[in-house]
Amino acid sequence: MPFTRVDPIAEAVELQEEFKDDPEVREMFHQYELAHRENARLEQEELELRKRLIEFRKEKNITQKDLVARTGLTQQAISRFETGSGGSIKTILKYADGIDCKLVPVGKTSSP
Repeated sequence: MPFTRVDPIAEAVELQEEFKDDPEVREMFHQYELAHRENARLEQEELELRKRLIEFRKEKNITQKDLVARTGLTQQAISRFETGSGGSIKTILKYADGIDCKLVPVGKTSSP
């Protein structure tokens, strides 16, 4: 049995059009869109954090092998973190500590 490629965006648009007069469905799609945008924003912020930590590591001439010794993380965990395919908050904190970088929460600034 062959697989059929499905375009979830096209499917959602089609469903949205079909049920456009139903307020509950309209609200559901609105909430889905808000969640999707928030997820995209968080993914971008995560990518920026990873990039910046890798830049710090390289600026300080710390190799991944050095990080293994400094943090107790495995080479595989460090590689997964740097490629974006893994990294729990504990991994991120150990990575940052291993490159002598402190992560400090900063409040959001409001736009004028």
